[in-house]
Amino acid sequence: MGAFKVIIGLGNPGKKYSITKHNLGFMVLDAFADNRSMKWKNYKESAIISVGESIVLIKPLLFMNNSGSAIAPLVKKYLPRCQVDDIDFSDIIVVHDDMDIGFGQLRIKKGGSSGGHNGVQSIIDTLGTNEFSRVRMGIGRPSSDTDPVDFVLSNFTNEELIKMKSVILTASDAVSVLIEKGIHKAMNLFNVR
Repeated sequence: MGAFKVIIGLGNPGKKYSITKHNLGFMVLDAFADNRSMKWKNYKESAIISVGESIVLIKPLLFMNNSGSAIAPLVKKYLPRCQVDDIDFSDIIVVHDDMDIGFGQLRIKKGGSSGGHNGVQSIIDTLGTNEFSRVRMGIGRPSSDTDPVDFVLSNFTNEELIKMKSVILTASDAVSVLIEKGIHKAMNLFNVR
């Protein structure tokens, strides 16, 4: 069996956050797991995981700011080399919401800054690198009188959820292409201008 691909969906645990904008990463991993009939199980108290052939899905349960702490032991466990310094970070895909992208748009990239996303920053800080792939789903920017934290932790409206369902399925497809065909193919297919 080849190396695992580690796919991390970012979100916050608990029913209170289940349909918030900040939980898109969890929603995409749920769709991906459903499509492949993968089952979820608890990993200690820090994450929910689903393990398939050469794939491990991770939903951190330590809240967004501590996502890195939840995924670090799993990255060490499932990637082929035992030292973080030797890991091939192209085997890590992080799926998350992004305020810098228009609502409902999808962007795939490798590396770069966190763009102010606390979950991505936590992973960068914990792993000591930004060289992992990202599937970024646009939620747009809040109005000037809305606090960004309140915005990302707000629920989608019914209308937004209807539109976002197709984006979630497209993002799940993008994860499949990233795993099977690599970053360049995924960017060519899904980074539509």
